[in-house]
Amino acid sequence: MAGPVAVAQDPVLVIVDQDVDDIVGVNADPITMLATAPNVRLLGVTTVTGDGWSLQGTADTLRLLELIGRSDVPVFQGAQAALVETPATFARDVHRFGGIRGDPWLGAYAESSPKPQTVTAPPGGFAHARAQTMPAAEFIVETVRRHPHQVVLFCGGPLTNLALAETMAPDIVSLVREVVFMGTSPLLQPKTINVLLDPEAAAKVFHTDWPKLTVFTVDVTEKVHRSLELSETIAHSASALAPDYQERFVTPAKSGAKVKWFRMPDELMAAYIIDPSIVTHTERDYVDIDVATGLGRGNSVFWDMQPRDYGSTATASGPPARGVQPSVPSAEARLVDVVTDIDTARFRALFVRLMSEAGARKP
Repeated sequence: MAGPVAVAQDPVLVIVDQDVDDIVGVNADPITMLATAPNVRLLGVTTVTGDGWSLQGTADTLRLLELIGRSDVPVFQGAQAALVETPATFARDVHRFGGIRGDPWLGAYAESSPKPQTVTAPPGGFAHARAQTMPAAEFIVETVRRHPHQVVLFCGGPLTNLALAETMAPDIVSLVREVVFMGTSPLLQPKTINVLLDPEAAAKVFHTDWPKLTVFTVDVTEKVHRSLELSETIAHSASALAPDYQERFVTPAKSGAKVKWFRMPDELMAAYIIDPSIVTHTERDYVDIDVATGLGRGNSVFWDMQPRDYGSTATASGPPARGVQPSVPSAEARLVDVVTDIDTARFRALFVRLMSEAGARKP
């Protein structure tokens, strides 16, 4: 079981860049966790189009922060569109070349998705607070410059805002403490939605020499899924989000509805920022993104820093074994820290505790 997270003398400074599409669930709960953790100073939330359109995501984020008593956290409207991709070109390419094998989710670009400018009231109505007027990318630039070598960028959606920020101000690259990203996959599904919706942005970020880029792949996040037990614990807690958890997860599951208990990738990222010991193993890999039009567009490609012999066994340190070539990544690929294992019990305990404490209602 995870014990209380010690409050560091200097809290971790975090900007959340997220494709929010609800007030609970995979894209919302990381905000709740980081806004509740005592050792984190949440500097702001920037929204981006991904699982939902960023305009709706901004409204949902403002409402979520209001519910948990954190309306002091500023929210910044981010990119509504990808750097190059459009819904029309995306639909064309999916028709010609196929979507994500084994995962039909296409987020905001799905045919059934609302129109980009459509914004509906979140559960309980619109928040009283409003989004800031400064664009998300500009906020990232100004904040990183104001806090050099201190800011962790949580990137849970497509990397459009970060790509724009580093294009506007290349000097921020060396000033960022760490970029934490959810996406890519070396084995399970090379196309992942956070890359596929804006491959050019992902390629730009992965071609950059960040002080540290930590990646949570689809592969590692399959180790932990949301469950009825987790959801019931939060629904029965004093959390301000307990009624929403009951309505969104518990009631449908107990009424016999088919509930897909999705993996918890973004929640794992938040937990890692709060308590890095939740990550128990990482690898240093070269990673690149395929941006060419065709079957491979949006694929993530990995090269092991340590070459592997036949049978996927890593060769011993030193020169590669006879007949095994050294790692030969693409010219623009950069080394990143790829999370390969986690302490699932520690994660679940931390997740339940923070979600249960969020904006806790008085008895």
